[in-house]
Amino acid sequence: MALPLGFSAIGLLTFLLLTFTIATTVNTFAMEAAVLFVPAFMFVYPEVVPAFPSIPLQAAIGLALFVELFGYTSSVSAYYYRGHIDLDVAKAILAVSIPVAVLTRALSYFAPSTVLKLLFGGMLVLLSAVLFKAHQGGSHDERVAADGGQTVSPAATFDRYDRLVAGVGGAMAGFVAIAIGELTQTLLTVRKRVSVRVSTGTSALVLHGTIVGALITNLFLLKFAPPAFSGHDFTVPFGFGLVAGLACACGGQAGAFINSRVPEEITIRAMMTVYSLVGAFMVYRVLFL
Repeated sequence: MALPLGFSAIGLLTFLLLTFTIATTVNTFAMEAAVLFVPAFMFVYPEVVPAFPSIPLQAAIGLALFVELFGYTSSVSAYYYRGHIDLDVAKAILAVSIPVAVLTRALSYFAPSTVLKLLFGGMLVLLSAVLFKAHQGGSHDERVAADGGQTVSPAATFDRYDRLVAGVGGAMAGFVAIAIGELTQTLLTVRKRVSVRVSTGTSALVLHGTIVGALITNLFLLKFAPPAFSGHDFTVPFGFGLVAGLACACGGQAGAFINSRVPEEITIRAMMTVYSLVGAFMVYRVLFL
């Protein structure tokens, strides 16, 4: 019996296991799926899964946005069930990040691929450095009112600087499908002193909402924009995205489960390690290969 999309039995199993592993990792730490999926779609999948085509950066970003929809729909529901989401904060950030992501997703089609790759890698390295500096010897104290009374919601202190961070995150999500989750995580843990578990769940919801906006824009442009609009000649292999979506949905649940049991210090260290390694790899590929 022939398998879909030209898969062999071993190729399909490899595809599903690799996708599940990546999805579990990114959902555990509230990273954009693009942090690992974009370089994996470009450099890993074509090598280990013979049926998977070689695709350029914009196609990899489009496919990452698509599979992210499955993983984060799953993980956000799990985080919400566990009470790890601050809805007020998520609404305040999404009000800024979604419209910015929609605009910049359209603008990204005019940007050279090399610039986007450097932006992708450089932003990850920068985020790793910010996390390292912010969490040196730090702890996450509870936020209390001045009179020692009830805990103060970070949404009550959401100011111009916080909106700027949300806007930058939305812009990066639109251009290269990363940073909104990482910036939200950093904003909440460092500036708002929110526990890593709640900041991770809230970041997952912010990421999900922002990416949905960018994905809808991406699909609209692929469907209706003329080929001369972008100057990019590519096709997003959505068929593979549908198969990957099944593994991503399972990875979303697994990631939320693991996050609730991993010590916060380990979560932060893992995020810094992944950001720095993937970012350095992308910059190295652009500059030296």
